[in-house]
Amino acid sequence: MELTELENAEKVNYIPPMDAVLVVIVTVFITMFLGGALYLLADTAVTLVIGEALIAVPPLAYMLYTRVNIAEYVGLKIGVRVILRGLVLALALLLLGLCISAVISVTLGESEAVEESTNLLRELGQSPTGLLAAVTTCILAGVCEEFTFRGFLQKSISSKYSPRLAMLASSVAFGLLHFDPQGVYIILSFALGVALSYAYHKWRSYTSNAIAHALYDLIALALALGFT
Repeated sequence: MELTELENAEKVNYIPPMDAVLVVIVTVFITMFLGGALYLLADTAVTLVIGEALIAVPPLAYMLYTRVNIAEYVGLKIGVRVILRGLVLALALLLLGLCISAVISVTLGESEAVEESTNLLRELGQSPTGLLAAVTTCILAGVCEEFTFRGFLQKSISSKYSPRLAMLASSVAFGLLHFDPQGVYIILSFALGVALSYAYHKWRSYTSNAIAHALYDLIALALALGFT
């Protein structure tokens, strides 16, 4: 019995969960090692921008190689409702982040990694080139990290396993990407990842997630620069 067009489309757009997990593991290692090499060879601004862009390269290369319909698979949608959802989600992330940060700072203390990151952003903000790099990095974080952890990893796992497992897996991977020896940044990123994963599960819109994530990072950048 021949497959219908719908069944053929689903077959073409299927990514085995194990493949997705392995690709994300490779992504993390590439980001860590190449990012470290760039830090030694290039200036901070270039390292930040390229480091964020690298996060989407392995998943994108895999999808191109396997001829997956990328826009359809991740949920690349454009429209007023999509944009509004992104704005609302960004506000929710901001409130959640402030609350969690306050609780963590009281229980675990201030994170040296977060403080170093904030100081780095402040230094970059002192020059037009550095500020442009910081803004670009924030936008790329939303575009590339949501593509990899929600559009690629979560979508793949949810195609075979429960949505809860898919959301948990993508949130854990997202948290570990933002490694912090004290665990503060990991906990915060994991919590925000859960919110982003739930939004992606509910709306199936990569665009809304990318807008929300990028806007959250841009607001965090503005707040950091506001205290210089």
